[in-house]
Amino acid sequence: MLAARVLAAFAAAALLSACSASDADQPKMPAPKSVSWAMYQHSPDRNAVFTNYAIPHDWAYDAKAQINGGLALAGNTLLFTTFGHQLVALDVRSGRELWHAPVGNIAMSTPIVAGNTVYIGTGRNGVLERNWNIPLKLEFGNRVLWGAKGGDEVSAFDLKTGARKWAHRTVGENMPSAVYQNGRLIFANGDWRAYALRADTGRQLWATDVGGVSTMANAVLAGGEVVVSVCTDGMRKSSAVALDPANGKILWRSPYGHCDASPAYGAGKVFTSTVSPGDTMLQGKTVVAALDAKTGKAVWVYRSTKQGLWSTVGSSEAAVAGTYANGTYYQSAPFDDRLMAFDASSGRIKWNFQTSGPVKMSPVVANGRVYVGDTAGLLYTLDARTGALLELREFNKPFATSPPIVAGNRMLIVNGSTVAAIPVSGRPAAIKGVGWAVMGSRGPQRSGQ
Repeated sequence: MLAARVLAAFAAAALLSACSASDADQPKMPAPKSVSWAMYQHSPDRNAVFTNYAIPHDWAYDAKAQINGGLALAGNTLLFTTFGHQLVALDVRSGRELWHAPVGNIAMSTPIVAGNTVYIGTGRNGVLERNWNIPLKLEFGNRVLWGAKGGDEVSAFDLKTGARKWAHRTVGENMPSAVYQNGRLIFANGDWRAYALRADTGRQLWATDVGGVSTMANAVLAGGEVVVSVCTDGMRKSSAVALDPANGKILWRSPYGHCDASPAYGAGKVFTSTVSPGDTMLQGKTVVAALDAKTGKAVWVYRSTKQGLWSTVGSSEAAVAGTYANGTYYQSAPFDDRLMAFDASSGRIKWNFQTSGPVKMSPVVANGRVYVGDTAGLLYTLDARTGALLELREFNKPFATSPPIVAGNRMLIVNGSTVAAIPVSGRPAAIKGVGWAVMGSRGPQRSGQ
């Protein structure tokens, strides 16, 4: 009965929020002194590279639970969430834990940091049963919702202490990371809506029916718009949706986008990845598109001709976020184990690299090199111009959806439950049992495990 009353309240609140408030109706929101981490992988291009760090030595930290969300870096504080219902803060210079804070469910969103506040969402893969609560059925009809019985939350924490500031509950799960924009947190989730919350209080500003669920697709700020990606029919029908951040109005919708794949933005284009259905529910083909950020119209579209199997190793993503850097868009094709480099303007494929397993993370591009890990536990260093393999490092566990950050002379990386600072090149001293190979004219030259 308690759960029914809770969800009835959610439904009533959602109905009241269907009419979005205008900017004039909304109270002024105080601006933080700085926004350290506004979205997944820090910026719209999804390329988290920072040169002003000097991490003195390698280190490794075992969180004792799977980490599938992105990392966030705020000064010398490194933040991440875990399947163990935790938000964790480390000193990036040493790997020492500063604090950890409990949350109500599995957490795999990237922490968002603005001023002295950290924001995260909770949720896990799973469809919310529709027949146990009448108000839920009345509000959402026959739509398949993703979430947990009792709802999920978006929460705010103090950056220095980990103390909780506020929590806002929704019916759907909140795995996708929010984007911070002018005092608002904007995100899409598992109940077919996109939301804006006041970042200082958690009060809902607007909610918009976006026509599908967003399972793991983090929002992106594309110029003056926020773009989210959603799915409607068992993740086989999908779209990208651009919203006005002030009022939630839908500005355009494109059939290219996927609820698992975060869009990227660069050079006036929104880059998306989606899936063309295969012969069975477990098969598909990768589709990549560049959309005009103002209109949503396709500039170019790539369709793979190779059908592959859906893999649930590391995560159950069917589509994967890409990265834009220096006029090139880097995108994995998880159904046929490839990483591709596209000319961002024309869609011409510059190179293909065959990986040993599906890549389920965004690559990072720094100093003419591409860094990316796959579900076979291999971390690749590739020449960004040619795709040639420069270095191969072998880890004990699959790489899942948490992409690396390049911070000065170190790479911050997640492998299973371990977060580590390792050299951008060479064998990591911090993680035992990791082998590596330097590529030469005679091929890989492997070290011992």
